[in-house]
Amino acid sequence: MAESYKVETIPPYTELGEGPHWDIPSQSLYYVSLTNGLIYRLDYKENKVYCASIGLRDCFVIGDGGRLLMIRWDGLSKKASIVKELANTGPKDTHNRFNDGKVDPWGRLYAGTMLHESVGSPFEKATGSLYRFCAASGKLVEQDRNIYISNGLAWNRQTNKFYYVDSGANNIKEYDIDLEGNLVNGTIWYDFKAPGNDPGGFGDGMTIDTEGNLFVAIFNGYKVLKISPQKKVLQVIKIPAQQVTSVAFGGPKLDELFVTTAAMTFTTPQKDPAGATFKVTGLGVKGYPMDEIDLSKVKTP
Repeated sequence: MAESYKVETIPPYTELGEGPHWDIPSQSLYYVSLTNGLIYRLDYKENKVYCASIGLRDCFVIGDGGRLLMIRWDGLSKKASIVKELANTGPKDTHNRFNDGKVDPWGRLYAGTMLHESVGSPFEKATGSLYRFCAASGKLVEQDRNIYISNGLAWNRQTNKFYYVDSGANNIKEYDIDLEGNLVNGTIWYDFKAPGNDPGGFGDGMTIDTEGNLFVAIFNGYKVLKISPQKKVLQVIKIPAQQVTSVAFGGPKLDELFVTTAAMTFTTPQKDPAGATFKVTGLGVKGYPMDEIDLSKVKTP
């Protein structure tokens, strides 16, 4: 496929950019820097990035260690406030931390954990789990376990399938979804370790377009892969930063792909425009509006 797309750099650079989320009402891209607890907002019309440390126009839910926190930020000030703790993984799971999470089309939050780097290598120990947050009970409902590094999540609305990246296992799993939102019948859908599939890195964050193609960030690979429902790599989108962490569709027409990257992980600083967020245009596809968590059953102070 001809490389007709365009990649633009959006400063400032982050230590470990993650969790891009396009908000339609404000026409803004929200994302975080995982390692130093910062939240960012790219105002699309102003072409300006605002940043705050954590202590929200609306409330946001973030992972903090083993906790799910509700925070509030007006999108402008330099400080965001913690509203309350929604849930935590408990004392038996203090060696793990949350890594990636996303909301499904029905307002349910799913988030996964991984071994905290201070304890050991998450590439060597599969101690993580994937959870569904039940707002009514305030509990985390385990969906899968023995996860190395919990990462990208995506839902195919036409087929009622869920896709999930374990970066340590370096594969994408596919699940069915039951009426309560539980993930069942998990199987390996795409294995990056299989002959001919090695992308030169490992799968990280992920999103899906309206045609069912998965867009997968390749950490250490300088790229995002577009993979068809038939498991064929349709396009390699080159990113001028090595540690590509996550992706999300946004822009006024939802046809622009925003890509986050990391400047430092595993205590190793990177060169090139590492840590920048990138905007990719000209891909000829559209994404879905991103979904908001349903917090109507959560009591707030």
